[in-house]
Amino acid sequence: MNGESDAAKVARLRELIPATSAGIYLDTAYRGPLPAETAAAMRDADDWELRVGRATEGREEDFEQRRAEARAVIAALIGADPDDIRLTSDPHTSLAGLAEVTVRPHVDLDTGAVLDGRPPKAGWLAVDASLSAGAIPLDVTALGADFLAIPGDRWLLGPEATGALWVGPRPRAAGVDVPDVALGRTQVLGLARSVGWLEMYVGLPWIYERGQALAGRLRDVLSQVARIEMLTPDLMATVVCFRLSGWPTNQLLTELRHGVFAIIGVTPDGSAVRASVAWFNTEDEIDRFASAVAEISRYTPDTLPRRKTLEVL
Repeated sequence: MNGESDAAKVARLRELIPATSAGIYLDTAYRGPLPAETAAAMRDADDWELRVGRATEGREEDFEQRRAEARAVIAALIGADPDDIRLTSDPHTSLAGLAEVTVRPHVDLDTGAVLDGRPPKAGWLAVDASLSAGAIPLDVTALGADFLAIPGDRWLLGPEATGALWVGPRPRAAGVDVPDVALGRTQVLGLARSVGWLEMYVGLPWIYERGQALAGRLRDVLSQVARIEMLTPDLMATVVCFRLSGWPTNQLLTELRHGVFAIIGVTPDGSAVRASVAWFNTEDEIDRFASAVAEISRYTPDTLPRRKTLEVL
């Protein structure tokens, strides 16, 4: 809305994503929260089929329209042609069947660093956008990729087991292609609704600018905390990875989850905490999370004061 402050916009939009009130949601790299509008659209589609069945006249035409919508919004996200988008339940599985493909992450999974996408000496380059699609701007031409793997259930806020694969001009010219993987009608509808909602209602430029500003804020504050080993460099996306000296990762996660109600994850190698920041986080949440880390850093697991437990009379 014109003249609306960031704080007002975030508050309004968070009401449409109920899971943001469950805690400090910092694990979008694992699964993003589902917008209420997406959940309602999926529920309505399921209710319709429950009442009238799944063999109604025109169902296949409607399903194809939903697939076209999903391909169109994914294409708009990365600056591509919808005809080059393949819908899939898992873009990484779709890539596994191709020969001579080098898969490289766009954002390093263990540090949050944005990586160089230089093509391999031979074969095809597939860029994994697991930590970038919906979090930072994506341009397939600039990436120099032959394939781009796009999960739908992270920063794109789509249903689980949804995603897309972009197939570039070089493999297509060589006769290399990847077919769509059959997704259910409700899944396709949910993916299209979530991505379309982000693009047309929330706004991608605002999403990117805000997400990176909040992630930078968190990185900067945590970098000043004693005994923090910051793994995320200046050239980052919206993931902040760090260790706290003297604290095993799992114990630190437990304290953050229980102490400040952080919904947070761990890097794939299991060695560090991974905070996945998104546009729907608030400055207050970022500051409260950083303060909790700073408070824990004053202690070791053995010296940390125990939280009081409720006594049942």
